Order: sequence, then structure tokens, then C-alpha cells
Amino acid sequence: MSTMTLTRHETTTVPSAARTPKKRLRFKMQWVLLGIVVVYVAILAIRLRNTAFIDEALYINAGHAYLAHWFDGQPLGNAGAFFSGLPTLYPVLAALLDTLGGLYLVRLFSLACILGAGFLMYGTARHLWGERAGLLTAATFLLSGPVVYMGWLGTFDAVVVAMLALGLWLGLTRTGIPSAVLLAAVLTLAVLTKYTAGAFVPVVLAAVLVYGTRGLFRSIIATGAVAVSLTTVWMIWGADIGRDIAFTTTDRQALSPIGTGELLGLLTDHLGLLILLAALALFLMFRERGWRLSVLGLGLVLASAMLPIGQIILGEAVSFEKHLAYSVLMLSLPIGWSLARVSRYPLMVTPVVLTVMIMALFPLVRADSMYRWPNVAGVVEAIDSDPQPGLYISSATDSISYHTRAVPDISWETTFELYYGGEEAIRGAVENERYQSVILRTSSVGNAEQDDLQAVFLEELEKSPSYSLAFEPFPVSSNNPDDLWLIFSRR
Repeated sequence: MSTMTLTRHETTTVPSAARTPKKRLRFKMQWVLLGIVVVYVAILAIRLRNTAFIDEALYINAGHAYLAHWFDGQPLGNAGAFFSGLPTLYPVLAALLDTLGGLYLVRLFSLACILGAGFLMYGTARHLWGERAGLLTAATFLLSGPVVYMGWLGTFDAVVVAMLALGLWLGLTRTGIPSAVLLAAVLTLAVLTKYTAGAFVPVVLAAVLVYGTRGLFRSIIATGAVAVSLTTVWMIWGADIGRDIAFTTTDRQALSPIGTGELLGLLTDHLGLLILLAALALFLMFRERGWRLSVLGLGLVLASAMLPIGQIILGEAVSFEKHLAYSVLMLSLPIGWSLARVSRYPLMVTPVVLTVMIMALFPLVRADSMYRWPNVAGVVEAIDSDPQPGLYISSATDSISYHTRAVPDISWETTFELYYGGEEAIRGAVENERYQSVILRTSSVGNAEQDDLQAVFLEELEKSPSYSLAFEPFPVSSNNPDDLWLIFSRR
């Protein structure tokens, strides 16, 4: 067994009864500090307020459609088509949570997943490098705007991040064959929950190979089990999965195109400090001249760049900030190790503490800025005030339909479906009075082609003798008074 492995073993297997009073006090203090971080992050997340995000509503609505199909025999339609994960997994779970406790419970489940991931990263780093590294790793992960944002968002991502953290914990802290098989099951489930997780499966397996106990043997078992599991799933649902992966990932077209400079600006705003700390971590790891530690750190840092670089190349703004939470997960281990290492140098504890305190300031602003999607509360109130039966259409259909499910005899269509037919389809829909109500925003939807078609739609509605504004235009949010909701109804 290598010296590194012996050091890890000695650090993590000393019985609590054998600890000196000073060590026991220090151990308890680590848990107190971790508890403070967890409570702080939970408060930051729970204080965020907004109506259902379009992805939250989309997944929950699809989950309810599956439940109604299974138990009541209602038609499924295209619910769950073109999702970035199997629609029978997270969307159904989210729908069950929504039935029990509404959107609040769905978001609370995401928060539990994120906090659980923080504890898992603490346990992983503590096992490898000691209690101080564990605390600093967990703090690095949790004290991040994208992570707090993801922690109060009812989407696939918090669950997948928790499963990736569990995979790292199983791979780097356990030693037996059963844990390798369980690791394979966790990674398989992560991929099926969100296909993008597949990019991180080789990273976790490589980490086990390089830095895990019995790494070669256990990584071979886990790799084989993952391959068999995913091959079996592909044989059953391959056509649908291939279509969805192509639409959401491999053949994806930018839904909200944005310049490289703007995306790099967002990356710097959210992860600038962590990128600098990661560079410091790599410098220290290579200076240690331990090839396993260096390879582990380099692999995790490179893995953290995969999603941001992919979206920068594509020029895609959708989910860019949310996906940075995956980057933070990968960066937290090397940064936690390096901060713990630096803190042991003479007079360096205070700078490390100040660094963590600076980290803690970022979620106060960053999470709030990401939580400012279009608020549909005013639209829902308007519909509830005079609920006319018929077909409704909006650029925020999923969010509005989630909040108006109790309104009878209303069905919904998205503007994307209409715009797909081009200008002639738009003119025909208005001329034939296809919609009872049309609900649009005055601001850009983030896509030039969609904006042009929306301009045509608005022009036709304003010219039509059959439609008029049912309410005075009102702001989408208090942050942007120039962005207004327009609600047209048939006369």
C-alpha cells in the first residue's frame, strides 16, 4: 500500500475514543462550522421567490400527464418528448411531490439534494485529506451562486449533481466490490435522469482508477456494469433516447444565441474566484510531485470546463448559469485540498478564512440575479378573473398552464408550435380566430427568428377586428418595467 493510502487510512480510521480532547473539540467544531454553512445556504435558497420557471413547469406538467395516463387512461400526447432525460424518472417524481406539497415541496427536494451533495463532498475530502479539507471542500461547493440557484429550482439538475457527488464518495472512500456495483448503478441512474451526466461518468470512473483504493479492479467492475446497464436501456428505448439526446445535446441549436464575450463575462462573474483558486490548487498539487494527486486535480479541473466550453462554442445562453453548478462540483475537491494545505502554512489561516468569507458573499447577489425569469402571477390573476373556455397560446405557456391547471375547459399551445409554421401559419391562426386568448411579452425572447415571428403575430393581432387587449399592459417584473405582458382576447 502506498504512503499516500496509508496516510488517508490513518487520518480517517482513528476511533473517536482514541482522540485527544483537543482533537475531539476540533472535530466537533468542524461539524458546527459545516452546519453554519448549510443553514446559511438553505436560508439563501428558501428566500428566493418567483412563479414556476418554464423548465420546472414543463417537467411537472409532463409528470402529471404520465400519472394521468397510467392511472386514468388519459391520452399521453407528446408529454416528455425531447426532454434531456427519461421523462418517466424525474418528471414523475416531481409530479408526485407537487401533488403532495406543490412547487414548494419540489424545490425543497432540490435543496435537500444540493445539501446532501455538500455533505457527500465533505465526507469524500475528509476521508482523503482530513477534516479541514472536508470542511473547505463542502464550503467551496455550497457557497456558490449557481449551486444555491440550482438548490431552489425543481429540475433534473440538483438530483443529478447529488448522484455525481454520491458517485465520487462511493468511488473514493469505499473499498469493496459491492460499492463498485452500487457506483455503477448510481452513475447509470444519473445518466438516465439527465443525459448530460454521461459526460461526467468517465471523470468519476477515472478518479476511482487513479485515486481510489483498489482503483483498477473497482473501476473495471463499475465501468463494465455501467456499460451493460446503459446498453440494456438503449436496446429498450434507444430510438426515443437518441432523438432526445440529439435535440438537447449533440445536435442542439442555440435557443437563445449570445456572444462569446457575454458568456465569458457570466463565467467570470460566477466562477472567477474559483478559477483562480483552481489554478493555485493545480500549482500546489504538481509541486507535491505526487502523480496521483496531480492527475486527480487536473482531471477534475478539466472536467469542470466541459459544459461551459461546450455552451460557449454553441453560443447558447439557456441553462448556462445553472450548468456552472456542475463545474463547481468538480472544482470543489482540488480547491478544498489546496485551501486546507495553504492554511497550514505559517500565518495563512486568516487569508483562507477571508477567502471563504468572500465566497459566502457571492450567492447573496448571484443567486438572486439568476432567479429573475418572467413572473406570470399577474397573467394567472387575469385569467382567473375571467376564465373563458378555449385554446390559449403564450410564449410562457408551460409556466402559466402549471398555475392555471384548476381552471376548467382551457387548453394550451406554445408560440413555438405556431411559429414553426412560419408567417402564413400565424396569419391563418389570427384570421380563423383559433385562440381564445394570446399572451405575449413586449421584450425579446432571446432568439432573433422567434422575435421576428412574434412581431408578425403582434401586427396581425393589432390589425384584426376579432382581437383586442383584454387588460392594460402590465410589467413582467419590477426589475424591468419596459418588459410588459400583453393579453389579447377574442372580442
